[in-house]
Amino acid sequence: MTYKEQVGTEYWKPESFGEEVEGEIVSVTEGDFGKQYAIKKSDGSEITTPSHAYLQNRLAKVKVGDKVKLVYTAEEPPKVKGQSPMKVYKVFIDE
Repeated sequence: MTYKEQVGTEYWKPESFGEEVEGEIVSVTEGDFGKQYAIKKSDGSEITTPSHAYLQNRLAKVKVGDKVKLVYTAEEPPKVKGQSPMKVYKVFIDE
């Protein structure tokens, strides 16, 4: 029997403003906290997006096969004391 190691997708966690990821949507999954999108980059590797509400809102109309570019642009202060700041993204879809 021959076994091939299975490698999962990397989870994208941008930390610096201006970080971006670009590629093709290869799958959309619904989790406990919302949708996550798997993106295949030009080098063949895949990443999975975080389930941030702001990002999910901007990606609501994409479908598998669409080419996208996501850019982490800012953080907004939380509206409720004690909550985490909201991460802000720009989302571009190749038309």
